[in-house]
Amino acid sequence: MIKTIDTNTTEDKLCAWDIPVPVMACENKPSNLPAAGTLNRFHGNPVLKPIREHSWESKYVLNAATLALEGKLYLVYRAYGEDEISRLGLAISRDGFEFNERLTEPIFEPVDKSERRGCEDPRLTLLGGRIYMTYTAYDGEIAQIALASISTTDFVNYCWDGWHRHGLFLPGLPNKDAVLFPEDFNGQYVMLHRIEPHIWISFAPKADCPWHNSRHKVLAEASEKVVWDSQKIGAGSQPIKTKYGWLLITHGVDCASVYRLGVMLLDLNDPSKLIYRSPNFILEPTMECELGGDDASWVPNVVFTCGAIPRDMDKYILDEDDELIVYYGAADTVINVATATIGELIPSQIRDSDLYAM
Repeated sequence: MIKTIDTNTTEDKLCAWDIPVPVMACENKPSNLPAAGTLNRFHGNPVLKPIREHSWESKYVLNAATLALEGKLYLVYRAYGEDEISRLGLAISRDGFEFNERLTEPIFEPVDKSERRGCEDPRLTLLGGRIYMTYTAYDGEIAQIALASISTTDFVNYCWDGWHRHGLFLPGLPNKDAVLFPEDFNGQYVMLHRIEPHIWISFAPKADCPWHNSRHKVLAEASEKVVWDSQKIGAGSQPIKTKYGWLLITHGVDCASVYRLGVMLLDLNDPSKLIYRSPNFILEPTMECELGGDDASWVPNVVFTCGAIPRDMDKYILDEDDELIVYYGAADTVINVATATIGELIPSQIRDSDLYAM
């Protein structure tokens, strides 16, 4: 069943848990759809590892957001060190595979009590001349979505004092896996997020927090069958615009707590309209660094993405022959890369027909 909530309230401090949640019939549950192609791992994996000499990133690096600016790929990644607090670091690449610059200090770290145990799992979106970053604020008990932004000038010049914290998305509500669309839709800004176990979509007249005066509803539910995405699903990379729709690289979790990646496609003009959801996963843990289980790894059996970028970094709307580079955390310990063309990720039956539009 789809749940919706309306946070239009005059009480600014209203906890999201107190918002009534009416139940609606589910409309976005596609079935009998063709399989998506799979991602191809980069032979040079992992592309980023912890640096033992840096106490703030000495244990694990994972779950990186991506942004292309001025011919460079900026990878903002989660780092975990000796004090067991998550901070965000930055690595830079010219080609998306070899990272020849990496800052020695974090670019973003906890300052508020809501994030005192970590700023986790960033996603980046370029919107209205600013870089917006959604991330998980963790206080040791509740994981919540937070939003920050910075000008492109401050970002490329490493002026980290330029970060502006907008606050918590829905204060008091456990929530993760938020991504912001790079365009507004009829004056409405759109956020995907994950109130377990489903992916939700939310609209608001401005990209600010708390996200009041907005509509919230379930976009896609965790599968009912005992399959790869039956326990929970969530948004992964920022939405990628293609001529066929908004492409999402998502994650799904099964009953054995194995994390895999999948694909969804949303309508270009109405992102609350789910066109396609891959019945299959496109990547699962098979490499030693993804399976984990040893003393050097954090969480076993995990592939988890927060960012993807076109190989042609200057291209905004992608076609079937364009290649996508996907960055993913492996066993929550190192960062790997995999690639696929848009045509491989979106089956031809979907690209060539309106049959599956919902």
